[in-house]
Amino acid sequence: MKYSVDSRNVMEPSNTIFYALVGENNNGHDFVVALYNKGVRNFVLSERREEYLSLEGASVRYVENTLATLQEDARLFSQGITAQKVAITGSNGKTVVKEWIAQLMEGDLKLCRSPRSYNSQVGVPLSILGFDSDCKVALVEAGISLPGEMAKLREIIDPEVVIFTHFGDAHSEGFESDSQKLYEKSLLFTECKVAIAHKDRYGEYIASVLPKNGKMIFWSEEPGSDIQVKTTGVGNVWRRVEVTEYITDPKGVTSQMEIPFADEASYENCMTAIIYLLYRSYPLEVIGQRVKNLQPVEMRMEIKEGVNGSILIKDYYNSDLASFSLAVRSLSVHGGDREKVVILSDFEGVKDELYYQEIAKLLSSEKVDILYCIGPKLSANKHLFRVIPSTVFYSNVEEFLRGEKRKCFSNRIVLIKGARKYRFERIGEFLQKLSHTTTLEVNLNAIAHNFNTFKKKVAPGTRIAVMVKALSYGAGLAEVANMLQYQGADYLMVAYTDEGVELRNKGITVPIAVMNPERESFETMVEFSLEPEIYSMELLQTFENYLDLSQISSYPIHLKFNTGMNRSGLNRDEIPMLLNFFKERLRRARIVSLFSHLATADQECFDDFTLEQISRFKGCTEEVLPHFEHKILRHILNSAGIERFPEYCFDMVRLGIGLYGFGNDPNLESISTFKTHITSLRNVSPSESVGYGRKGRLERESRIATIPVGYADGIDRHLGCGVGEMFVCGKRVPVVGNVCMDICMLDVTDCEGVKVGAEVEIFGKNISVSEIASKLGTIEYEILTSVSPRVKRVYFHE
Repeated sequence: MKYSVDSRNVMEPSNTIFYALVGENNNGHDFVVALYNKGVRNFVLSERREEYLSLEGASVRYVENTLATLQEDARLFSQGITAQKVAITGSNGKTVVKEWIAQLMEGDLKLCRSPRSYNSQVGVPLSILGFDSDCKVALVEAGISLPGEMAKLREIIDPEVVIFTHFGDAHSEGFESDSQKLYEKSLLFTECKVAIAHKDRYGEYIASVLPKNGKMIFWSEEPGSDIQVKTTGVGNVWRRVEVTEYITDPKGVTSQMEIPFADEASYENCMTAIIYLLYRSYPLEVIGQRVKNLQPVEMRMEIKEGVNGSILIKDYYNSDLASFSLAVRSLSVHGGDREKVVILSDFEGVKDELYYQEIAKLLSSEKVDILYCIGPKLSANKHLFRVIPSTVFYSNVEEFLRGEKRKCFSNRIVLIKGARKYRFERIGEFLQKLSHTTTLEVNLNAIAHNFNTFKKKVAPGTRIAVMVKALSYGAGLAEVANMLQYQGADYLMVAYTDEGVELRNKGITVPIAVMNPERESFETMVEFSLEPEIYSMELLQTFENYLDLSQISSYPIHLKFNTGMNRSGLNRDEIPMLLNFFKERLRRARIVSLFSHLATADQECFDDFTLEQISRFKGCTEEVLPHFEHKILRHILNSAGIERFPEYCFDMVRLGIGLYGFGNDPNLESISTFKTHITSLRNVSPSESVGYGRKGRLERESRIATIPVGYADGIDRHLGCGVGEMFVCGKRVPVVGNVCMDICMLDVTDCEGVKVGAEVEIFGKNISVSEIASKLGTIEYEILTSVSPRVKRVYFHE
């Protein structure tokens, strides 16, 4: 059984219990009828509404408080789990520690863990209800924002082991003091058997709340702990440590290991994960081998090469005192003998002078040489920062950028730390060493804008399925899908099962349909709750046989009709066979939608044919629908169809190329820019040639630029020899000679002041995808999907 509190995230309607939670901004009871129409039949409600009387066949459980019931159901479920339940709490690092424990133990036993950051009063019970009853280890994050919450989470989780990560200022708004918040968090330990934490910071406090029979496993850099850690070497992206554990041998067992992260926060999180494995009797040598392969988990701090031999530590948007403390300590780790510089903004939501006094003390203790303060609150407290040798105050980022010179940042270690509203990435760009990488920049805001533009074109209540196949037309699969899930897309549609699996592994929970289901992937498809497109009676029978063999019932399928595209789908004369198939006996496959595909919706000259297709589809579905009692969705419109024939939206539409900025609506926004940088320049006389086969012939003394992008990156070879153009220094310039596998040459003779490192737009604001497609005699789809996966995708989201 599945459990849901979000109407947008119901993947298996017939197998889902929906809890209608009542919040400040949303009331789950408003979505009950829509969920019923979607196939949900099990509800937990606290409101009795007249509209619910028509929900025939629904199982409704009326309670006084749906959140309290969700928590109680999870508590009872948790009692039946035989796994070792491990609760992870703290202010920072819960998700990272959880994921790193999972990485280090991967393949050893069946392990369940909270999805993403499900650590709230709602997230924890949903996490537990989603665990398999036969798992051996259950990792549960536990976070609080108000007094009284941790006691509830302890009852729900009933943890055997509690891991305490870093304690800081995050989520402090609901508490009177840090001591109150620490006390509330400590309630998680009061009935556990094992506590794992950093001894120097939290050991004494945790020991005071641990039950008498509880076991403490503490680590420290100082002697006298269960595990003693000593740093023996630090590089820019690694830290070598000596670990001595006294759990298995009172004399101590010592081993060296290298952590693939150098910053203080990652070091603490990694050691915390290692301690749990030591508690489970993993040998130090085994842990050391596995630690080398740890992968970062949404690491916000980035360490980059800066201008003039400087190093940049970019840690935007995480501006509480604890994270700031860890970031400042990284200056010593990575800076060597470089001058220490901090660029800091006001801390959001902080007015207290004492807070800024703590900041000043921290900067002084870490021997920061130069401090740049940006924002009115820092300026108002400038007297506190006299302890820093050099301090400069600016009111905003623009003033900083006007007042400072790149050449002054020479051989420095620079920490850039700011609140989100200050957009410190502009400072990062200003100080970062020029990178000659080729990138596809994707504007997630434009994707959201285009999605909502199309949403307004269809009738209220019409569902929207979005095509994300082929890396979302080249834009990137998981990143685009996450944005669409947030925007409220009802379905995502992929071409193959492995695309759907990738989305599920990246936390996508909305229903996903697979357009080309392969027989060999049926098991994987079911495992990841992916819904197949069924386009023939043979495929329907094959899938039904699989479901029968696997004893799986009521599995959602999408049935396709051929109405004129003649590519795939059931013909109308096969409908009697289809109906007989479902009449013979109760089938395990359950039709959730009937659909077809328009062939010429974007071409006005074929409107009669488009309307004929719609008519055929309507006839097919009206012949089928009366034979089924449950609601079945109908959809035929693609992007062009939505724009030109919105009166035929039926129950759902399928948004494809329109999402990516192509269509008749002038309000659609381009979502991507493909760009690179010039890597070299040379003067070439007209007697010389450029490139393979001497195809690049010149008529004058020319300045030729080389760029690191070729047909292996997605530049069609037919754009060579002057056919294609790119945008450099405000001008269009032609491609010279043949396009090579990894390189192109451009004639930049007319570009004044062009230099190595200058930006080159391949397509974007100045060179449109449509223009390139026209030159090549093809369509925009081909240009977008040709951008190679080796091209780095960079995402922007305001």
